[in-house]
Amino acid sequence: MKVSVVTPVYNGARTLRRALDSALAQQFDDFEMIVVDDGSTDATPAILASYGDRIRVIRQARSGCEGASTTGCRAARGEFIAWIDADDIWMPNKLAMTVSPLERDPDCVLVFSNAGKFLETGETLDDFVHPELAHAPTLDEMLTHLWPIISTTAVVRRSALEQVGYFFTVPGVYNTCSDIYTWLRLRELGHFHYVPEKLAMYSARPFPDNIWQYKGGQKYALRRIVERYGEKGRRLARGTRNRQRSYNVNQLGYLGLRAMREGRSADARRYFAYALRCDPTSIRNALRLMRTFLPEGIARRLTGRSRYA
Repeated sequence: MKVSVVTPVYNGARTLRRALDSALAQQFDDFEMIVVDDGSTDATPAILASYGDRIRVIRQARSGCEGASTTGCRAARGEFIAWIDADDIWMPNKLAMTVSPLERDPDCVLVFSNAGKFLETGETLDDFVHPELAHAPTLDEMLTHLWPIISTTAVVRRSALEQVGYFFTVPGVYNTCSDIYTWLRLRELGHFHYVPEKLAMYSARPFPDNIWQYKGGQKYALRRIVERYGEKGRRLARGTRNRQRSYNVNQLGYLGLRAMREGRSADARRYFAYALRCDPTSIRNALRLMRTFLPEGIARRLTGRSRYA
């Protein structure tokens, strides 16, 4: 078996068939499909049963994304392991384009590609990998900036993944973002290869809902990184938090000001409250939030135009 494709899923009935069909339609013959049902309570088991022996299904009590992924990896028979999340989509040439660099170069431990991003509404967003990060990173580069590698775009040499211990889990936490840490550990063992083509479509949550999608779990990954990499890890953690906070506050401020100009005070209040949760020390956003409680006409005059318009 050349490749094992792992899909961890929890209550993914709405999008699961789309993801599995895109994986099974690969222009690549030598792979197995392993789906780990992490305690789903919706129609996920029935959907999985409909595929018969085209996929291997493992069912377990809920342990979280990383626990389910590790279960699938331990059951894998392939030389290489790839993942597709239950709400993502692969292009038909995904495996063909990403497995070949691993076959050619025994010192390469991970291959990743670019990906498109989309909302479930059908809206497409910008590419996942921005031009300045569109290359295979050194370990030092990965310790200065979170690299845009996600499981749906990655293919890994199984022996290397076993060596680093797969993905860490935290009891009671269903998403620890431990792939961030695992990619760093893999980079210690060998180099990466980047494929610039968009070989997957990543299902993104709309802003600002995506702020809270991984924030709770990311602290566990950053904590592990600090423990292993010392001062470099602390700089990465500090820089990551600062960049994310600045981006979130700016975007939420823009949404709030736009809502104010359009007379949607309740929406504006929600966005400015989100902004304060991201940066509780921001006097500007506290004043903006207070403005949403003023009579609409006065609040709109005070809002005026802004650099976010």
